[in-house]
Amino acid sequence: MKHPVLLHIKEHTWLWVAGLAACGVLAAVLGQSTPAALLFMVVGLLIIVRSQGTDLLTIVTDDPLTPEEDEPNLRLGPARH
Repeated sequence: MKHPVLLHIKEHTWLWVAGLAACGVLAAVLGQSTPAALLFMVVGLLIIVRSQGTDLLTIVTDDPLTPEEDEPNLRLGPARH
């Protein structure tokens, strides 16, 4: 993790949650219900993911399609039995 922006987000996740919640409250007060709902949804997802101990940056930066040992190599063609 060498990028300073990613490091900042990782270290200050709860401040981002508080800021997005404040923006959601402001949007609700101003009568903008759709942006307020979107912001509250993002806040809820961040709280759920962060409270279960998941690192947010691994969700964004890890390759979800890394091959595992038990998966067949599709480049070799179909398995012949």
